[in-house]
Amino acid sequence: MWPDRKQREDLVVIRTARTEEAIGAAIEEGFWPLVKPVKPTAGIRSKYCVYQHKTTGRVQVVGDFRVEQWMDKATWQCVIPWTTYYPYTFPSPFAAYLIPPGLPVGEWVWLEDLIEDLPDTSWNQGDTTRLAAAEAIWNGTDFDILYDPESEKRHIIG
Repeated sequence: MWPDRKQREDLVVIRTARTEEAIGAAIEEGFWPLVKPVKPTAGIRSKYCVYQHKTTGRVQVVGDFRVEQWMDKATWQCVIPWTTYYPYTFPSPFAAYLIPPGLPVGEWVWLEDLIEDLPDTSWNQGDTTRLAAAEAIWNGTDFDILYDPESEKRHIIG
């Protein structure tokens, strides 16, 4: 059971550094870097297909299955069939939460740029986004992210 929720504006904001240089700069400012690997989650994905105009060569990227119904097949040719991919890029395979000095154990915080790959919104056509930010509680060595995949689940139909 989670403690009573605070107002978001009352939470300590924990920033994330995503490069060795940014981590070094944060250390110079007095922060402690909690370094973690950046690991993509297989369930987070987007889909696309690519059509090419048969005369002009123009390319049309499609992300919605319904658009195919409206494509003029005499004019447009599918050159890349439906496929999925991980839609996020990060500058390095690691990142660090920047812990301010004296952060008390049990402090409720706002992680403004999650390192962990947690599913957020899903679309009935197969796409799933990642949760960008979340509330968490500092346990003295790591953050307990306040995330319940069942209650946090958002689903888009269309």
